[in-house]
Amino acid sequence: MFHPLNLLKELRRDKSIARILLNWHIEKYCGNMKGVALDVASGDPSYYTYLPKETFKIVRADYAKSLNPDIVLDMDTLFPFEDGAFDNVLFLNALYIAKSPERTVKECGRVLKHGGVLYLSSPFIFNESREPHDYYRFTSEKLEEMLRGAGFYEVSLVPMGERFTAASFLVGKFLFFWPLRFLLYSAAMFFDSLVPKKIKTLHPCPVGYFCIARK
Repeated sequence: MFHPLNLLKELRRDKSIARILLNWHIEKYCGNMKGVALDVASGDPSYYTYLPKETFKIVRADYAKSLNPDIVLDMDTLFPFEDGAFDNVLFLNALYIAKSPERTVKECGRVLKHGGVLYLSSPFIFNESREPHDYYRFTSEKLEEMLRGAGFYEVSLVPMGERFTAASFLVGKFLFFWPLRFLLYSAAMFFDSLVPKKIKTLHPCPVGYFCIARK
């Protein structure tokens, strides 16, 4: 997770604080994946460097043929896979694009084996990002409701950042000189740590949520 050298490395790759936080959570929570994983709306997956590819296989699924996915997939339709086809499903920063997010989450659950895990992330404080659409921002309560409604019995929701990193994400895009963003993001993460636990619990304001849901 956070370490100044890790932050520097990510900034040299021109990553936003939202992407940096997501990469750190992928590294922390997805490090034990095994078997076959479906990556829904994979896009151009720079986060694969944080996954233990030697222990599992990834099937990339995306609507954009130009990205050369393994499967061309429209997430707003039924997935072209049998029930229980995958050990894990990755669905990272794309739920807001789905026209019927509840149905898409149910499809993620359907193609998972019993005991399989869905790793889902969703932005909360985030600019509009039409890829090609942008319909929703979900609270933690709604995310948990959707996941449990899709049949996931064990659901953990981890906030990524807090109000200071959320504010720095919106401002940091205008700081083209990465050392300035390093100072901004470091200060934001420090001030996040000072937000009282009660405020974080009752009135969270993260950049996004990282969800781990077991079927």
